[in-house]
This record gives sequence, C-alpha cells and structure tokens, in this order.
Amino acid sequence: MKKFCALLLFGMLFSVMVFASDTYTVQSVAGKVEREVSPGKWEAVTVGTTLTGATVINTGINSVLVLKNGNQSVTVPAMKKGTVETLAAAGGGTGIRIGGKVSGSDTAVTSRGTVSTSTASTRASEAAEDLEWAE
Repeated sequence: MKKFCALLLFGMLFSVMVFASDTYTVQSVAGKVEREVSPGKWEAVTVGTTLTGATVINTGINSVLVLKNGNQSVTVPAMKKGTVETLAAAGGGTGIRIGGKVSGSDTAVTSRGTVSTSTASTRASEAAEDLEWAE
C-alpha cells in the first residue's frame, strides 16, 4: 500500500510539472489581443491571465503580447493567430513591421542625385504657355 501511495504521489507530481511548464502568464498587452474561449467566441486577454499551450490567441494590428513561461519570455507580434505553444516555439515570428533601418547593404548599384526626365506635369505646363487664349 505504501508503494502504491508513493507511486501515485510521484505520478501526480510528475503530471503537475509537465502541465505547469505548459502554462503561460500574460506579462503585458498592447492593442487588441483575444483568446478563443469556445469555438467562435473570443475574449480579450488582460495582464495576469494564465493561458495554456493549447489556447488559441489572435493579435490585431499594432498589437503586442508578452508571455512568460518560467524564466522564458516570449513576445508575440501583431497579426498572429495560433496556439500559444506554436507561437512560443516559433519565437513569436516576425509579424508585420512598418518602417525600419537598413544597417548595411551589399548592392553594387549607386544612386544618382537627380534625373532630367520630363514628367507629364512639366510637359503640360510648358504646353499651356504655348497656347494663346482668346478672351
């Protein structure tokens, strides 16, 4: 009986450790971030919410979700949808980024300062000067 209780206790501790590593705590939310409560029903995610790895989340435009699992912190960028476990394994992905800075380039093409190509607006203004208007 003692062996059975010890084995049962060990099994429960092991299952708690396995499932505890599968929980994520929301550290910060910016923008519209939702989780799927039931099929087709979405609920807003708030700071302090505990999510499991199987929870489906959806981040909107200009949204960022920061999750913490133990010592690991995962940032989920805007326009991502999937399970927490999948997004955490992918490192959150790159998302959509507008703007940015190029640190270096290896292109061989050099740019020129100005180009003397006539555009439609310059040709139209020159043509207007040639016409005589009868008033």
